[in-house]
Amino acid sequence: MSNKNTSLIRLAGPISAFIIAFFGGFESHFVLLGITAWMLIWWISETVHLAVTALLPLLLFPLFGLMEAKSMSSYYAHPLVYLFFGGFIIARALEETNLHYRIALWILRRTGTGSRGLLAGFMLSTAFMSMWISNTATSIMMLPIATSVLAVLPKMSAEKMERPLLLSIAWAANIGGMATIIGTPPNMIFAGFLSEHLDRQIGFVEWLPIGLSASVTIGLAAYTILSRSMRTLALSPQEQKETERYLQQEWDRLGSMNKAQRKVAIIFTSTALLWIMRPYLGALSAHIHWSDTGISLLAAVLLFSLTGESGKNLLDWESTSKLPWGILILFGGGLALAGTLQQSYWFEALEVGMKSFENVPMLFWVIIMALLGVFATELLSNMALVSALMPLVLSLSLTFGWSMEILSMPLVLGASCAFMLPMATPPNAIVFSTGKLTVSYMMARGIILNIIAVAILVALGMVLVTMG
Repeated sequence: MSNKNTSLIRLAGPISAFIIAFFGGFESHFVLLGITAWMLIWWISETVHLAVTALLPLLLFPLFGLMEAKSMSSYYAHPLVYLFFGGFIIARALEETNLHYRIALWILRRTGTGSRGLLAGFMLSTAFMSMWISNTATSIMMLPIATSVLAVLPKMSAEKMERPLLLSIAWAANIGGMATIIGTPPNMIFAGFLSEHLDRQIGFVEWLPIGLSASVTIGLAAYTILSRSMRTLALSPQEQKETERYLQQEWDRLGSMNKAQRKVAIIFTSTALLWIMRPYLGALSAHIHWSDTGISLLAAVLLFSLTGESGKNLLDWESTSKLPWGILILFGGGLALAGTLQQSYWFEALEVGMKSFENVPMLFWVIIMALLGVFATELLSNMALVSALMPLVLSLSLTFGWSMEILSMPLVLGASCAFMLPMATPPNAIVFSTGKLTVSYMMARGIILNIIAVAILVALGMVLVTMG
C-alpha cells in the first residue's frame, strides 16, 4: 500500500467519527458510534498498529464524557490481562533457555522419519508449542528445523516434500493455539468479555475440553489433507537414515538438560498441572484462594526469582522487552469498546432489532458465527474480529435466551482457522516468505480445510446445545 493511500485510510477513521457525530447532533451515543467506526477502520486496514488503536477508548471516551477515566482504565488492568502476561513470561522462559527447541526435537525423534512420520512430527511439535507460546514464535522456531531436515534429503525428495511440510507448520501453529485459553488472543478476549459482562468465569480447565476437541479434530483433518498430497513422496531407507542422523546430531548438540532448563521445565509442568487441578485446590485450605491468574503470576515470580546457570536468574526484566505488550493493550481496548457498547443505546436498539429474527433457529446463527470466524479472519485481524462481534453475540444470547458460549465458540475458535491466504496470519506469512509456496497452492488446500473447519465447529456448537 502506498504512503498516500495509507494516509487517506488513517484520515478516514477520525473523519468518519466526526461525520457520524455531527449528523447525530453530537449526542453521546452518536459520538460512541463514531469512535467505534474510527476504531474498526483502523483495525481492519491495520494502517495504525492494532495496539495503538486499542488505546483510543482510554483517550476519547473520558474526553467526550462517555465514561470516567478511572472506570475505563480498569478494562486495561483486567485479571485476564495478567493471566495472559504470566503466560507470555512462561513462553519467554522456554525460548530463553532453548527448552522449546528441545521439546520439538524430542517429539520429532519419536514420530519417525518416514514422509508421513515427519509430517506428523512437525505438526505435533508445532501445535504443542503453540498451545503455550505465540503462533508467530512457534513458526519462527520450527521453520529452521524444517529447512534443515529438507537440506539433508536428496534434492528431488526435498523439492517434493517441502511445500506440504512448510504448510503443515503454518496450519499447526494456528490450530494449536485453539487448545488452551492462553494459546491465542481471541480465546482470552472471549473469556474476558464473558467475565466482565455476564460474570461467568471460564478458566484453563473449563476451556480445555472444548478447545482441545476442536484443535484435535481440525488438526486430524489438516494432517489428512497434507498426507494425501504426500502419498507418492515416501522416503527411501537411505533418506530416512539421513534424517534420523540429522535429528540425532541436533539432539546430541543440545547435550543434557542444564540447571536452567530443568527448573523452567518444572515450573512449566507445575503451572499446567495447577491450572488443571485449580477447581479442586480450594478443598486443601479455606484460607488460600487459587485462580488461573494467580497461578500464572506465581510462575512469573518464580522465573524472575530463581537462578539457573552461573547464578543468573532464569529470567531478568530486560528479557521482557521481547514480550508482545501490544496484545495486552489490544485485549484491554477490545474489552473497553465492547463494555461501553454494551451499556449504550445501540446495544438496546440491537436487542430490539434482533426480535425480528425470533423464528430463526439457533443452528442458523451457529453456522453464521462459524463462517464469520473462519472466512472473515482471512482478511481481518482475528483479535479485532472477535472484539467487534462480541456485543452482537451477547445481544443475540440475551434476546433469545441462548447460551453465549454456544454462539461464541464457533466464532472464537474459527478466528484461529485462517488456512487460505498468506496474509491471514503471521504463521502463514512466515512460511510463505520462504518463496517455496504459492498463493494458489495455499488456497487450493486451505479452502478445503476452511470448509471442514466450519463443519466441525458447527457440529461442536450443536454438541454444546445438547449438553446444555
